[in-house]
Amino acid sequence: MTICCEHTPEEHTVVDVCHEVIHYPSEDYPCVCNGLVAQGDVCASCGHRVAQHTRERVCRPGSGEFCGCKA
Repeated sequence: MTICCEHTPEEHTVVDVCHEVIHYPSEDYPCVCNGLVAQGDVCASCGHRVAQHTRERVCRPGSGEFCGCKA
């Protein structure tokens, strides 16, 4: 893995990210689902299409701070 931030490799984890856009009430927001639970062609967690989910490596520091790193 490439070094992308100061956090350890163990703090990087694979998540299933939904890229569906939610329009409410007048602006677009990304879906916050990051745990795909496939139920047919939709995700049981968010109700969006399974095809809109991708697997990505993200950094989740143990300190709880936000890290925008995507490895």
